[in-house]
Amino acid sequence: MCLGIPGQVVALSNERPDVARVDVQGVVRDISIALLEDSPPAAGDWVMIHLGFALEPMTEAEAIDALGLLRDEAMALDVVAAVG
Repeated sequence: MCLGIPGQVVALSNERPDVARVDVQGVVRDISIALLEDSPPAAGDWVMIHLGFALEPMTEAEAIDALGLLRDEAMALDVVAAVG
């Protein structure tokens, strides 16, 4: 099982065309966009990230839904940990 996390592209690197700065819930880091070379993202676009690579583009609605599911899962794990 792999976990993909939505992130929003903040900026593209001028020095490395295969790298973008992406904001994931307030944490900004560089990721590879090399796998999206046929359709590179622009600043403001959403992408699904796994292990430092943008795997696919996402709409904002898809990103919001995915982030909500991740929050729900985290809350459920907190409840299980508190009970267990």
